[in-house]
Amino acid sequence: MRLKQLLGILLLCVVCATTAAAAGSTMTDVSVATQGATTTVTIRANGAFTHTEYRPSDSLLLVDLAGVSAAKLDGRLQKVQTAGVTSYRVMGYRGVGGADVARLEITLAPGAAVSFSEGTDQLVVRVDAGDHSYGPAEAANHAAIETVKSQAQAEPSATVTKTAVNHTSETKTAKPVTIRTVGVTRHNGALAVEIVASGAIQPKAMKLTKPDRVVIDLPNAIPAGKGRDLAVDSGDIKGVRYARFQMDPPVTRVVVDLKSAQDFQLTPAGNKLMLTFAPAAAAKPAAAPTSAPVAETVAKTEAKAAETVAAETPVKAAAPAADKAPAFVALNLDGSSDETRPAARASQAAAKFTPVSDENPSGAPTTASLKVGPAVNMSAMQAANPPQMPSTGPQNCSRTRYTGEPVSVNLKDVDLKDFFRLIHEISGLNIVLDPNVKGSVTLVLDEVPWDQALNIVLKNNGLECELDGNVLRIATLDTLKKEADAQRAQREAKALAVPKVTQTIFLSYAHSADLVTTIKKFLSPRGEVIADPRLNALIIEDIPSYLPPVNALIKQLDFKTQEVEVSARVVAATRNFAREFGMQIGFGFGNSVSAVGGAGAVGNSPIQNAVPTAPQYIQSGTNSIPLFSNLPVSSPTSPASSGLSFTNATNLYRIDAILTMAESRGLIKILSRPNVATQDNIPALIEQGVKVPVVTQAQLGGPSTTQYVDALLRLRVTPQITRENTIFLNIEVENTTPDFSRSVNGSPPSLLTQHVKTEVLVTDGGTIMLGGVIRTTNSLSVKQVPVLGSIPILGYLFKNRAVSSETQELLFFITPKIIQT
Repeated sequence: MRLKQLLGILLLCVVCATTAAAAGSTMTDVSVATQGATTTVTIRANGAFTHTEYRPSDSLLLVDLAGVSAAKLDGRLQKVQTAGVTSYRVMGYRGVGGADVARLEITLAPGAAVSFSEGTDQLVVRVDAGDHSYGPAEAANHAAIETVKSQAQAEPSATVTKTAVNHTSETKTAKPVTIRTVGVTRHNGALAVEIVASGAIQPKAMKLTKPDRVVIDLPNAIPAGKGRDLAVDSGDIKGVRYARFQMDPPVTRVVVDLKSAQDFQLTPAGNKLMLTFAPAAAAKPAAAPTSAPVAETVAKTEAKAAETVAAETPVKAAAPAADKAPAFVALNLDGSSDETRPAARASQAAAKFTPVSDENPSGAPTTASLKVGPAVNMSAMQAANPPQMPSTGPQNCSRTRYTGEPVSVNLKDVDLKDFFRLIHEISGLNIVLDPNVKGSVTLVLDEVPWDQALNIVLKNNGLECELDGNVLRIATLDTLKKEADAQRAQREAKALAVPKVTQTIFLSYAHSADLVTTIKKFLSPRGEVIADPRLNALIIEDIPSYLPPVNALIKQLDFKTQEVEVSARVVAATRNFAREFGMQIGFGFGNSVSAVGGAGAVGNSPIQNAVPTAPQYIQSGTNSIPLFSNLPVSSPTSPASSGLSFTNATNLYRIDAILTMAESRGLIKILSRPNVATQDNIPALIEQGVKVPVVTQAQLGGPSTTQYVDALLRLRVTPQITRENTIFLNIEVENTTPDFSRSVNGSPPSLLTQHVKTEVLVTDGGTIMLGGVIRTTNSLSVKQVPVLGSIPILGYLFKNRAVSSETQELLFFITPKIIQT
């Protein structure tokens, strides 16, 4: 058991160690220490690593740590200003195969010597400033020169442009030279290969066959980057390739592949080599190498993918004997051609605005300056349009996100044309200006992407740009608007000039006449559309380019419409109650000359005695006496449903009392249920009822006229089905019935109406109450003899009391349902 535990722990340790190894190392610190004329830069990581150093120029040192991530130090820029070192910057990128590479870019003082020593998880770079110093005149010249530095993200830079000055930096004889450029140029009308190094080189050349080629070995020389192949396929040269041939001592080999056997001539000139060719029969002896130093010149490079065509451009050198350096197609040793290295031409753009020592010996202040940051592998605007790809038409280059390399620009009253030439030098884009582009520009920008600076200048001057492949066209807004209008008018004219075609489209569900107005809006000015109701078809005549969209539109409009069934219910209920009590009192007193009794005007007692009784003087009618109070049960409960009579008669008096009572109850229920089905967005109407005649008599004795009034149950609805399968209803329900019970003397009956009109949204199959009315009527009626009717208890003999109550209810319900067809 213990052995198994030990094995498990051991396995866990192995897995952790493997994971840690796979994770790679990380750069943890960069420190700088100075002692006298020596500056020590220490690079530390948290794991083992290997390094590669490059010296593309005298003032730039690049140190790459393979397999190391820059991590938090990525982008760190530190100004040092110590002996031999001006500043350093940390950058991280992905190398071949996706491995992390941390790069330290160190800016050196002119003439500084560099040595390296490795330690445990660290690398020490020792920079010796030496005894180099500038005089006053040289210092003024050096301050007037703006150094343009460029560095690609994935590979070390090799094309560095310098401006000649009056001093030369001293280098140790044992220091390897750097091969800066290998290019193809034209020399005396023929193609030649030119090799440019950072110092004097001693070549060794040989000619080989099968296949034919020339091999040149350059001892004590290292390339600035990885090997590259340049496909020329022009003249007698197939291509040029180079690589580091030997590590210690360093040797770089350049191989020129030929189409046929050629004799060659190798002419060294300081830090340059010129390799020329001639047919084997016309071979010339090689000229003796010259040892006279030649000042470095500024070379303008223009690279093309298929062939090399260049014009010779004279450049003024610092030495008294000025030579004309021919323009050539260069192969940069950093892994990218000059057309993908816009910063390689930035120094020439800066030289147009920044005077150099030869042109400004007095050291006067400059009116413009330019500082270019790290260059990307290609112009930001050309990222999606490489030069070798065919043009896909002009595209607007305005943007809100900028990806160009940062630049610092300080310009004052500079002509716009010169500014756009500067953009050409930085970006590598070919720029064409509209003749109407005029004006000047003054701006100060620090570390701003060059495409953003271009956009700002364009907006300030009312300009716009179009990108067509790698050609950037700049014009005024008015010019572009006129061109766009002219192009649109030309396209429309060409389209309208095409012969028209006719087609007939038969519809299945839509009505042809309903679609004519809609289809006309999508036709050209020459187009026509006619509806044929008999065949339910559309006859369309138009140019061919307009017909496909119209056909697609008709196909979308001609589809089966869903149907909706709408069921409405109208519920009406009426309840009524009435109760009434009434009294009639009649009396008479006295059987002599004087007598008291009721009044005949009030009424006569309905009680009659068979034998006449007193008082004889106030009898009304046969055996009846007049009433004192006449308050019987009246309408609507009349006639009385119950009654009670009382009489008392003697020779001196007579009393009659009649009590009447009545009560009624009623209940009425009406249910109306109309149903109708219709299509989506199509109105529907259903009615049921009677027409009530209304007779009107003529005023002058003429014949009477009869009109009919509708007393109907009506349902009017327009459904609309939504995308969520709910139903939007525009609905109107009306229920009108005649009331003949209230007709008087043959007059037309009154109409009882229930009506609702509204718009509602209902779910499929759901029921909703549209509205309702509830009406309640309570009444109390009392009729009495004044004073006597107000006596408690006894007063009921002299009053009539009626109580009634009526309740009416009206409800509207609606239920829509989508019919699946």
